[in-house]
Amino acid sequence: MRKVKFGLCILACIICLFTWSCLSQKKVIMTTNKTKDISSSEGKYIISSPVVIKSFVKKNGEKTSHKEMYLRRSIQDYYIKFCESKISSEDLENHLSTIDKEIKTATLEVEFLDGYWDICDDDFEQQSRMGAYVIIHRIIE
Repeated sequence: MRKVKFGLCILACIICLFTWSCLSQKKVIMTTNKTKDISSSEGKYIISSPVVIKSFVKKNGEKTSHKEMYLRRSIQDYYIKFCESKISSEDLENHLSTIDKEIKTATLEVEFLDGYWDICDDDFEQQSRMGAYVIIHRIIE
């Protein structure tokens, strides 16, 4: 009976150590992958970030064929508002097409803003979407 209790105690310790080591390893990996933002001038930053393309989703949840671009930053994707940007969506698409990787990461000079996303978009229906968004001043690489 003592051997069984001792064995269970050892097994419980091993499981705890394994769980703790896995959790602490994830924290280290996440902090080493973060790219530091460089301020280029007041309110503008040079960042390296994956660019993701998503389907436009109407307020009723219906996906459309219209595609939108976002910058993926940590836990949030920032809508790219091209009508205020200094580059066009075609410029960014052309740049991304030169990257031969599954995840398309670009180094850009950007500005993070907050407000209406759809106000200047005359080509697509407006839904008064609001929140944080980004404008691109230039493509670095």
